[in-house]
Amino acid sequence: MVDPLLLAVVAVPASLLLLRVGGSSTNLSTADLVVFVAGLASLTQVRWREATYLKQFLQGIVWYEAVLVLVVLVNPNHYDVIEWFHRWSFVGASALVGWALARHGRLRPAFRAFLYGAALLAVVAMLIAVAKHFQPAQFGLYQKNAIGDIMWVSIAVAQINPPWLGIGRREARVCKYLCIGGLLASYSRQGVIALIIALVVAVLRNPEVRRRSKMMMLGAVPLVVALYFSFSYAAHHNPRFNSVSIRVSQLSAAFHVWHMSPLFGEGMHFYDLPQFVSVTAPPNVLVDNLASTGVVGSLAFLYLVFVTTRTMTRLPAVFGTLGLAILVSHYIDGLFDIFWIGASSTIVFIICGACLGMADRARAGDEAEGNWAGRGSTGPAPVPVGSVPGGAPPPAGPGSGSGPGSRVGRFVRTVPGLLPG
Repeated sequence: MVDPLLLAVVAVPASLLLLRVGGSSTNLSTADLVVFVAGLASLTQVRWREATYLKQFLQGIVWYEAVLVLVVLVNPNHYDVIEWFHRWSFVGASALVGWALARHGRLRPAFRAFLYGAALLAVVAMLIAVAKHFQPAQFGLYQKNAIGDIMWVSIAVAQINPPWLGIGRREARVCKYLCIGGLLASYSRQGVIALIIALVVAVLRNPEVRRRSKMMMLGAVPLVVALYFSFSYAAHHNPRFNSVSIRVSQLSAAFHVWHMSPLFGEGMHFYDLPQFVSVTAPPNVLVDNLASTGVVGSLAFLYLVFVTTRTMTRLPAVFGTLGLAILVSHYIDGLFDIFWIGASSTIVFIICGACLGMADRARAGDEAEGNWAGRGSTGPAPVPVGSVPGGAPPPAGPGSGSGPGSRVGRFVRTVPGLLPG
């Protein structure tokens, strides 16, 4: 019998796979299929009494999916039915996968495989860029922004690298620098912007990340300058066919579609319908929601964004920083690109689920000792840097060390499997 958690482990590196399955009628990727199956398997591993933060996070997703049922009823076609399940898999199943991995101590192999896969993709991208005389690296389904999306998430994971992830600092550093090379080779400007936003959020949220990210933030300054001149050059030398003007024309066409059905939209895959053959998927998540699900669906999506972001801010900084940084950056990135199609985006909600799982795991351990009551979400974290593989153990001492009577010691005892035997 297949271990359900093995499917969850596989789903993390599978988020790198962009291979399409089922043809144009489904428009699903291998990553979508794997995370859907893994999400169903992870449902059996969730201990709902302990999943306080997970239930808060899923609240926004459940209400969003419930509202989308109305959209499917108003626009009954197989595209919308498939897309309803796809969006549940995209956000809900991914979060369940991450939570199950965290709760059962399987994060390390899953995210090591993800970082190694991303590093391999980065090497391929750099080789292609060199072979093309430093033109943007892209091959097959891995076009420049698809590579950029994978790279910025991988760099953020390797840079923030919370102690509970179990990734050694040396291997994280190697993967980070390779992925920085891959991001530069892709020439993905939106990938660079997303990375900078994620790092800014992490630095503001977590003092430990702030201490370790001074060089990264310093290196972001010339990148911002380069981005400014890149956009200026494109607007001046190619005013009609640069990325900004093309996006504006796509958004204008999508607004025209929305005016035809402002309340419930024309369906979640309206651009696949024969009457809209000249319209492409809008490169803006808000405009996409207006055209596809109308005002009703757009309000539900904003509620989803609010609930998921608020839940991540409520986690202790040691658990929530990674998820909050990547989630906020992902939402902002959705204002400049297609939001619901990118296969690599499943990793964003898997990471959020992992953060939720670790916070729920710590909460359950502390409640067993009677120590959680009264602790604020930004209070002292139960697992400081160095309490898991990859860092030096903290000094023993009353209340702050890792001895038997300390908070860390109590957490380790009550949550078996956090540390190696």
